[in-house]
Amino acid sequence: MNFIATTVELRGSSTDTVNAYGLDYRSVDAAIPAGSSDGEVKLRLLCYDRPGPKLEAFTNWKEGKRALITGNLVFTEDTKQPLDLIVTTIESNIPQDMYCNQVVLGNAFFGSDEIKERKNSQVAVKIGTTLDNSDVTTWLYMETHESRKTKLSERIRKGRQICVQGYIREYRKEGDTSPYRAIVANDFTTRKDRERTGGRAGATGQAKGYAEVDPVPDY
Repeated sequence: MNFIATTVELRGSSTDTVNAYGLDYRSVDAAIPAGSSDGEVKLRLLCYDRPGPKLEAFTNWKEGKRALITGNLVFTEDTKQPLDLIVTTIESNIPQDMYCNQVVLGNAFFGSDEIKERKNSQVAVKIGTTLDNSDVTTWLYMETHESRKTKLSERIRKGRQICVQGYIREYRKEGDTSPYRAIVANDFTTRKDRERTGGRAGATGQAKGYAEVDPVPDY
């Protein structure tokens, strides 16, 4: 699961009832605001459709206003669509210039062994995250400051699981149908690699202790 705490701005004036992930939710369009519309993170907010204070706050939220929300961030199969945010808590009584964007990406893995140099002393590597109980993978980038390049070089291995703490960002170029999407990492952790053993590969031909993933498509 992927935890998020963020201030979001409501972009829709009505809440629709939808069935998603096996449950009924009320749904609205929202965004994590940025300096321009090209850089905001678009979201579909999902609030469990059960009477109570949370649903009341959700349905009474006014278009154009910000609220502080915590919940589970879901990377959907269709990268053209906004990310889903399943709401755990909502607080609409906040200053309208308040800004928060903190994510813990717990379900991810390295999608490449290549570390790319970016502007402003940043480096980036492609990572993947899977839907719950699914083989569907969404690809994005993990960006971090070059001061963590040594740690990244020591830890990176295609298929290795990774947990990332940072903030999410998107950027849309004119004419693109899908945004560039990244987690800008304050830090990250990995499980310790097991040493390769001499054991016989399993039925899939995969060696012990090493994960195999689908090829990573280019953006």
